[in-house]
Amino acid sequence: MTKNTDQQPLIGVALLVSSELEDEGLLKVIHDLTDMVSTCHRIIHDIADVEAMVTCQWEKVEVVIMMLTHKIVESAVNICHENLVDVPIVVVAKEPLQWSVASRLLDHGVKGLTMSMQASVIVSMVRLAYYRTGGVDSEWIRQLLNVIEEGDAQRMGRLTDLDYHIWSLMVKGYSNPKISQYCGISLSQTKHHVNNIFKHLGVHDREHAIMLYDAAARVSSLSPK
Repeated sequence: MTKNTDQQPLIGVALLVSSELEDEGLLKVIHDLTDMVSTCHRIIHDIADVEAMVTCQWEKVEVVIMMLTHKIVESAVNICHENLVDVPIVVVAKEPLQWSVASRLLDHGVKGLTMSMQASVIVSMVRLAYYRTGGVDSEWIRQLLNVIEEGDAQRMGRLTDLDYHIWSLMVKGYSNPKISQYCGISLSQTKHHVNNIFKHLGVHDREHAIMLYDAAARVSSLSPK
């Protein structure tokens, strides 16, 4: 740990990114902060680049930020965890990771998960990781809750809120393309939900699903939460 001119501790940050474009703004922000310093900045093309990082001043690294592709991020985390056991890692993902992958990352030194590319959010994650608090941003939490809710609904034999809403639109005569547009989901997702409704009701077409709607709406086990 080093100190700035006001004798405040500086957080040594290693920034590993998949392209210069992604980290351009973040690196500048870190340079301008009074409580952080960039001790390592590497462009990572594949896992070999992570394994070959011998020139970084690892003894000065206190938090690692990874902005890597899904294909290599888990391997990169494992390598860093093996060589820097006590150094927390913040993973920045442009797209959602599978929750099984996210769970493994949390078991291997990852203290922060975010889908945000905003420097302010990433910097906050770094500070939380440095002070061993850790954090997951709201988008990750929202997705996790959705996964849990969908899973609970399926295990309990219930329709999800979205299934129920789509069922009501079917009753109104909405076609799959119109449902897709109205709900803001893809046509393939709409078809998936419609098929799930059919399967749940034990029917094979819209006509029978519509016939069951009014009766089913009165059954509490089928009502939306």
